[in-house]
Amino acid sequence: MTRYVLRFYGFLQSLEGYRSGSWAGGQWNDGRIAKLAKYAMAGSMLAYYPLEHIAYAGWKCPELVRVDANKFSAISCVFWTTYIAGDFAVSFLKWKELGKKAREMRDDLMRAKRTDDKQAVIDILEKENELRGKLRHVKLQMLRCMLFILPSINWSLPNWATDPLLDELHLNGLMLGEAYVSVYQSLRSMLG
Repeated sequence: MTRYVLRFYGFLQSLEGYRSGSWAGGQWNDGRIAKLAKYAMAGSMLAYYPLEHIAYAGWKCPELVRVDANKFSAISCVFWTTYIAGDFAVSFLKWKELGKKAREMRDDLMRAKRTDDKQAVIDILEKENELRGKLRHVKLQMLRCMLFILPSINWSLPNWATDPLLDELHLNGLMLGEAYVSVYQSLRSMLG
C-alpha cells in the first residue's frame, strides 16, 4: 500500500521535473542530457504512475475498477523501462562530459605545477576531488540501471505474473543488488 501512496508524490515530482528540466541535475554542455532527462525520464514516469494506480485499483477493487490489472502493471513497467534506459543514457553522457573535464583539469594541474603556482595546484586538486565524486556517482547510477533493466523487462511482459522471464531468485537478487548499490551510492554522496 505504501508503494502506491508514494506514487502520488512521484507523479507530482515527475511533472515538476518535466516542466522545469530539473532531472538533468544541473547545467551540462551536452544538450541531450536535458532532453533525455525531460522526455525519456520525467515524461515516461508521467505515464507510469497513473497506470500503476489503475493496476492497483484493479487488484484491490476488481468490482469497481474492471480492468486487467496485470496488463496495466505490465504497460506501466514499459514506461519504467524507458525511464531506466533514459537514466542510463543520461548517466553515460554525463560520464563522457565529466571525463573530458577531468582530462582538462589534469592539463591545468600540470601547467600550474610547471609555473609553481601552489594556490592554483591546491584549487585544482580540490576541484579534481569533487569531480571524482561526481564520476563515481554517475558510474554507480549506471550500475543501478544495469541491475534494474532485466527486472523491468520481466515486469513489462504481458504474462509476467504467470510465465515470468526471470525466476524469483534471480529477480530478487538483481533487486537486492540494486538496493545495495543505491545505499552505497547515497552514503558516498553524503560522506564525500
